[in-house]
Amino acid sequence: MFAVMAGLFAFSCSKGGDEPFVEVTSDRTMVFGADATEGYIDISANTDWNVTGFNTWCTPGSATSGKTSARVKLVLTPNTGHDVQVAELKVNSSVGTVPVTVKMGGVDNVPPTAPVPTAPADQATDVRTSPTFTWEASTDANGDVITYVLYVSKDQQTWDSYNTRETSYVFESKLDKGAKYYWKVTAKDGYGGEATSPVVSFTVNNEEVRSEGEVMVMEKNTESPNAINVIILGDGFIEEDLTVGGVFDRAAKAATDAFFDIEPYRSHRTKFNVYAVVSESQQRGGKYGFGYDGSQKNNYQTFLPNTSFSTTFTKENNYSTGMSCDYVKCFRYARMVPGMKVGDDVTTDPQGYWYGAITNKANPINNCVIIVVVNDKRYAGTCSFWGSGACIGMCPMSDAYEPTLRHEVGGHGFAKLGDEYSYASTPPMTAEEKASFEYWEKNCEAYKNLSLTDDLSTIKWKAFIDDGGYPEVRAYEGGDTRTMGVWRPEQISCMIDNRSYFNGPSRYAIIHRIMKLSSGNAGNDNYVFPFSEFKKIDRKDPNVANGNSRRSWETFGGFDADRPPLGRPVMIDNLRK
Repeated sequence: MFAVMAGLFAFSCSKGGDEPFVEVTSDRTMVFGADATEGYIDISANTDWNVTGFNTWCTPGSATSGKTSARVKLVLTPNTGHDVQVAELKVNSSVGTVPVTVKMGGVDNVPPTAPVPTAPADQATDVRTSPTFTWEASTDANGDVITYVLYVSKDQQTWDSYNTRETSYVFESKLDKGAKYYWKVTAKDGYGGEATSPVVSFTVNNEEVRSEGEVMVMEKNTESPNAINVIILGDGFIEEDLTVGGVFDRAAKAATDAFFDIEPYRSHRTKFNVYAVVSESQQRGGKYGFGYDGSQKNNYQTFLPNTSFSTTFTKENNYSTGMSCDYVKCFRYARMVPGMKVGDDVTTDPQGYWYGAITNKANPINNCVIIVVVNDKRYAGTCSFWGSGACIGMCPMSDAYEPTLRHEVGGHGFAKLGDEYSYASTPPMTAEEKASFEYWEKNCEAYKNLSLTDDLSTIKWKAFIDDGGYPEVRAYEGGDTRTMGVWRPEQISCMIDNRSYFNGPSRYAIIHRIMKLSSGNAGNDNYVFPFSEFKKIDRKDPNVANGNSRRSWETFGGFDADRPPLGRPVMIDNLRK
């Protein structure tokens, strides 16, 4: 009886019986070469089934479901990488699930091509003590990411090595003057493949003039892994000014010191890198300026020097402080600094739309500080900043160079602060101007030091008032060049007359952005630095005395007739189209 029943069980479950069945009759583990383009799953069945688990390189080439026996075609995309790819497919039915594993091998690794040294050129004899090494990029047949190792030696026996992902390396150390050096570059693909360039030799000169595009390391960050770059460009500096230790070097050093010679930048200096990028102009000065020695003051309307960044002063008014420059070229030179060349080059069109790296708030170009030092004596200064965060501060080398830089770059550029002075002749804001103010306030972190209300229970610096430790912070009418309808937090500040003092809410705005960028939150629009933490590190100068409220610079005797307040920032909305 047992034997009969066993025979009946086998019959009822066989392919000819009434019971449902689904079987995979092809291999349940299929292994293909890297260049395979198709495969098949053979299914024997008498009931509903379907195949799932496909991915981007293993896709169906025929029906993936049925009720009877069938062959399911697999369309395979050749594997260009080195790693084995695996797809876990499933043949599903009421009977159960049958797993099918599809494996595709990787391609054999092909080493990258050897890089080709370009500068310093072989047997060059006029190489600077801090050269920029450049080479032609290697190519990789597998599409692997290539990294480079630069090797430098004096004897071809002992080599110093420097790693980079770029096709250039700014040599931060100083080579010995008059010495002969050898260099080569090795390209690596990360999978054991590598290729090395020929060895190239050069001799360091004894008399050094900085070259076009040279990146000078002024200060290197020692604290934060997300250092904020301050990038100094020079306009109106001729070759004679570009010697090591010369006019441009001293101007860049003065700009560095001025930027940090005020709180809270002074206390957070170690969160910044400072670089200077060299560019030679054909003539000194700025367009419509007074000349590098002030001699062109009476002829400023016809003074048109040929300069690298085309810095231009306002022509119509000898006392105007407005300026402009070639923004696109400034961004291009700033991106020569190591780590800055991320994303596409910054461009604009005649309609004023901006493209490239500047459209991404998290891009380094939107989270650095660009200073254009102009070799001209005319008193002026303007900062242009973009809604995405980028800024360019233009500062001539007048006798008010340092305070101008603090106001334009430290105030407007980095912290997006508004001007706090007022003109009796400026009318109150229109509805359209209020809407623009509120847009920049909300979307671009601007105007943290100005308010359109004097209600202390809702004003944006309410935390200072509630704290009790800042009795100087209230609401004083006058700001954004207007005597009415705009309030500032304290009676005096750098944003009024360029003095070496930022008021409390301005210091918070500066520290907030320093902490945001140095903590890796550049693209985080929701980041907030707590006021309680700010108060712990705030360095308020107790010796700064608040004078009477400035109703307008025109009636306040503290401003020299030749030193009116600096012009309003140029605000470029590149986030809306």
